[in-house]
Amino acid sequence: MKVGIINVTGYAGAELARILSRHPEVDLSSVTGRSGAGKRLGEVFPHLEEIGLTIEPELSGSLDFVFSALPHAASAEALVDVVESGIKTVDISADFRLRDLDVYTEWYEVEHPCPQLAEDSVYGLPEIYRDVISQSKIVANPGCYPTASILGLAPALKAGIIDKDIIIDAKSGVSGAGRGLSLKTHYSEVNESVSAYGLDGHRHMPEIAQELTLAAG
Repeated sequence: MKVGIINVTGYAGAELARILSRHPEVDLSSVTGRSGAGKRLGEVFPHLEEIGLTIEPELSGSLDFVFSALPHAASAEALVDVVESGIKTVDISADFRLRDLDVYTEWYEVEHPCPQLAEDSVYGLPEIYRDVISQSKIVANPGCYPTASILGLAPALKAGIIDKDIIIDAKSGVSGAGRGLSLKTHYSEVNESVSAYGLDGHRHMPEIAQELTLAAG
């Protein structure tokens, strides 16, 4: 299977390239980057030198599957031509995770750029939607906190063995904030420490609520 990655130069895209390059049934054929176009992938990420690809401004060649690792809004726009050409995709951003696009606009503070694609998407948690995922054009990769929360709580809610008033206390690594420079993500600021954020409402909250509400019936 020939696979392409849009925006391989972010942390998520780079890790995706590492995993796909070692998959026995995947031929990682094309990678793009908003920065680094024209450079060898190994120049940007030395640990990926063995992949031997050059970062391109646009996907090239005949592809069977595409992953987008762009930020929200930009990702959906980049996938329009890909989906219309008949290529199945996985979107790592939040663009297709929420069924209600008004909720998406409220939490991500932008109108959904491609609402016409939302109907062709599925929430990509295989433990819950395996059969639907295999038939979908766009698979929305779940967020980090939602993945941990939903996998842990959905079975218990579905079985009716826990109360629906739930508190989730979740932690994640700072790499989840991306490669952009920021004082709050400098190593000297975060080493051996924990920083609370999003206490009044994290962007992943509606995603968790959506799936757990469905699980609870």
